[in-house]
Amino acid sequence: MISHARRRLLRTAPLLLASALGLPAKAEPQPVTLIVGESLDESGKVKPLRPWQRELFEYLEAELGVKFQVRLYPWARAERNARNGAGLVFGLPKNPERLRELRYSEAAVSNTLWIVTRSDATFPFASLADLKGKSVGAVRGYGYGAEFEQSRNKLFRVEEDIPSRATRLQRLFLKRVDAVLLYQPGWQNAAEVEAELRTFAAPLARELSLPQGLTLSVLPHPLQVGNQQFFAMSKGKDEGLIDRINAALARQQKPASLPKTRRAP
Repeated sequence: MISHARRRLLRTAPLLLASALGLPAKAEPQPVTLIVGESLDESGKVKPLRPWQRELFEYLEAELGVKFQVRLYPWARAERNARNGAGLVFGLPKNPERLRELRYSEAAVSNTLWIVTRSDATFPFASLADLKGKSVGAVRGYGYGAEFEQSRNKLFRVEEDIPSRATRLQRLFLKRVDAVLLYQPGWQNAAEVEAELRTFAAPLARELSLPQGLTLSVLPHPLQVGNQQFFAMSKGKDEGLIDRINAALARQQKPASLPKTRRAP
């Protein structure tokens, strides 16, 4: 076992060597708590960050000289912690109440909100009026825009569920809901989203012993286009971090590996 004195020597030796050589000592990255809403897999376990999220966070860590300590929570808890000043939050949609308490960054990435149905139960969709009388599956604690919220449980019925794609699609297959709302990166079109979902849902369809050929469809007209995602922080705890994030996003050269705020299909 390494003694306390030896451990302290190992920590300070690089600093002493840098000083002796006249080199500037490398500062330790500043720890920053980063709150992200969780998603669950088919077993109910929290899924890791998506690759594009990791790329974005690593880019900002390098630009800002910070080390994100990522905390994954259900959205309701994520919002509560952010409002209480527990850290920076990513992906929490804007609304008037949140804007009073949180300071938001410029848009970091853009998503599109699609409507998913069973392949044997599609319907024409051009506006919210086309959802009249239908049951729509949504994630508990998540917002889908002012117009949607004003029509919630009036024009259509909203069935809230946990943020598990497999669980939500299973309810759709079993006709517990008529449609499911699903955010996907803004650079994907309806055909690409549909192909991805059909591949994902194929084992689930077999497990449920569904009729041969029954799968999922993505309605060609999205519910929302250019739904932007932001960083946000309690106004009393910001201390300039949001300004630094905005500057880093403005400097971003947007290589192919990073998420891009593209024009939605």
